[in-house]
Amino acid sequence: RWNFVLSKDDLGTQLIKELLPPDYHSIGNDDEKTMPSSQSSPPWKSLLSTAYQLQGLYMRIHDEQSQVEIVLSSKLFFGKVPVEIVFCTSLLATNYDEETAGLLFLEKFEDVEIRFGPSNGWTLPIPSNWQRFRHLEITYLDDEVVVARGSGGDPHILVRAAV
Repeated sequence: RWNFVLSKDDLGTQLIKELLPPDYHSIGNDDEKTMPSSQSSPPWKSLLSTAYQLQGLYMRIHDEQSQVEIVLSSKLFFGKVPVEIVFCTSLLATNYDEETAGLLFLEKFEDVEIRFGPSNGWTLPIPSNWQRFRHLEITYLDDEVVVARGSGGDPHILVRAAV
C-alpha cells in the first residue's frame, strides 16, 4: 500500500486536501497537523462531513504487479458505513527507457468499483471512451518511495504506508 504525496497545487488536489483528515497530507511537517485556532473549517465542509468523510487516498499494487487499484477510503452517513471507491487499472511493461533510466508501462483504466466490504460491492459500467491507455514511467523506486510520471510528465510521488 502506497500513500500519495499531495504536492501539486491544482484544483483537484486542493479539493482532496480539504476532504482528507489534516494529518493525512502533512507527512513530515508537524506544524501543519493541527489547524490554527484562528482558522475555522468552512461551513460546507461541516455539512458535507455528516454524509461523507474521506479517510484516505492510496494505491494498492497486487502481487502480480499487473493490477493497480487507486482507493478512496471513505465513510458515509455520520461515519457509520465504510466504503471504498476503487479505480482499477492494468499495467503492461513495454520497455526500459535508457535516456531516463525508467521502466515504461502502458496503463489501462479498467473499471470503477464501490466496495462496502471485502465481498460486497458493485462494479460500475464504464463508457468505452474512458477505457484508454496512457504511458506510465517509473523513474524512481526503492522500499519507501515511488516516483512515477504519466503521459503528461507530471510526477506522482508515493510513500509506503505503515500498515
